[in-house]
Amino acid sequence: MLIYPASRRFSGFLSTHRLPMLATAHAGLPILAEVMERHGVTTTVYDEQITPFCEEMVDGADLVGLSLQTSWAPQGYRIARAVRRLGIPVVLGGVHATLNPDEAIQEADFVVRGEGEHTLPELVSALDRGAGLDDVRGLSHWKDGEIRHNPPRPVLTTQELDEVPWPRLDRIEGFADPSRHPLNRLIYFTMATRGCDQACRYCSITRLFGRALRHRSVGSIIEELGSRFDPGRQVLFFMDDSLAVDTAFLKELLEALLREGLRPKHGWHAQMRADVARDPELLRLMKATNCLFVTCGFESIDERSLKRLGKGQSPRDVERAIARLREHDVVVNGFFMFGTDDDGPEAMAQTVRFARKSGCMLAGFMPVTPFPGTATYEDLDRQGRIFTRDWELYDVQHVVFHPKKMTAFDLYWRTLASYPAFYGVVQPFRHLPEILAKRPSAAIMAVGASWALAKHLYFSREVLANLDYLRALRRMRREGDPFPDLDARGLWAKDLVSGRAVRALRRRVVYRAPAPSRRAHDAASRPVSPA
Repeated sequence: MLIYPASRRFSGFLSTHRLPMLATAHAGLPILAEVMERHGVTTTVYDEQITPFCEEMVDGADLVGLSLQTSWAPQGYRIARAVRRLGIPVVLGGVHATLNPDEAIQEADFVVRGEGEHTLPELVSALDRGAGLDDVRGLSHWKDGEIRHNPPRPVLTTQELDEVPWPRLDRIEGFADPSRHPLNRLIYFTMATRGCDQACRYCSITRLFGRALRHRSVGSIIEELGSRFDPGRQVLFFMDDSLAVDTAFLKELLEALLREGLRPKHGWHAQMRADVARDPELLRLMKATNCLFVTCGFESIDERSLKRLGKGQSPRDVERAIARLREHDVVVNGFFMFGTDDDGPEAMAQTVRFARKSGCMLAGFMPVTPFPGTATYEDLDRQGRIFTRDWELYDVQHVVFHPKKMTAFDLYWRTLASYPAFYGVVQPFRHLPEILAKRPSAAIMAVGASWALAKHLYFSREVLANLDYLRALRRMRREGDPFPDLDARGLWAKDLVSGRAVRALRRRVVYRAPAPSRRAHDAASRPVSPA
């Protein structure tokens, strides 16, 4: 049983709010499910954003795996403890577990570090045979009451990525249910690359994989799309961290889309860096293949802040990228980050004005988040400026450190306030001509027309859901003041605001889980590693 936990606090959705009737997910666990099926292991995948956890879900499971991002870690640990009380062994993986294995192993029997396509099958095989685990590379485990971290496993090569199963998000229970998520039928999710060769100080990708950008072969991607993707009906959505880092590869892929008749009628989307605009031929191919919109991590329009973040670009690069993408009929979704040591309140207002004036149709505004394991985290931790390790707050929406030129409260509130400042009522209509030029479907037009209103509604919901956090920030007047533990407070209220309570009720009423088996009663007889 493979599970994505979900944060119990409603947060992080202003930059990437979830649309009603649409479910999005990560590709890692569905890929691992396909890998395990190849090895003869029956596997089920759940995502708590669709189906909240209950103990009946794992009834009959021999092994439960959870994938952890940092803001999911507290809930992931809660699930792990509940599962282990039933006597079922638990394996943790994902970015947070990989970068913090000493913490993660305290809540689990095993931790898979890095990519799991080889490590997880080797672990299951060793457990089936009753063999030792010391030879399973990339695994952390308990042995004789002590933690053992086996040597790391090399990242997958391009040839190995071609052998990895294609991502099938419909492996997630409830993901493809048209009665719950009808918009999912209009989007095809895939992934072409892994990793990144940049050195941004706030990013965990290079800490996870090293500065290693890899991609599947163009032939593998075209074979997948030719057999699964409907270019006349679906939007093509690349889940890659940064699709255009290797411009030669992307141009080859886009040329193949045109050659094979796979140009998406309703467009495609990907995350990219500003330097995509440096290549005129790539921009031409993006327009020819009907690139609908791109999400760009611009991060800042201040030269000093960009250097502190290690972004490797200038404000001029940001401005040029927006202009050139718009010239090629590509809608720009710009992401900006606040809270470096050079940022004051005036920088935030200037950024919002720049985003509107330069032509970003969509925008996301986030405080700097020092994810554990990154250079930014190490710097702030060494300076004693991090005031909470409540991982649920590490979600690119909350502030967890003391900024230099404003209070933590100011940084949080001004970041939230950037959304109503940017998304005026007329914001979608300012870009109406360029949208109509792409002849989008009625569904896409409806989403675009409602986006600004949704941002205002989500702003209100964000404030309501985080009143306890706001009060805590107001009471923390200066560095050194204590910050309360908000992790376990009022989970019922968080579940109500986030919609988790409604999803849990639906799970109980509509998706009746099987009655608990004898496993719970036999838990005491099952061996569980000491932690």
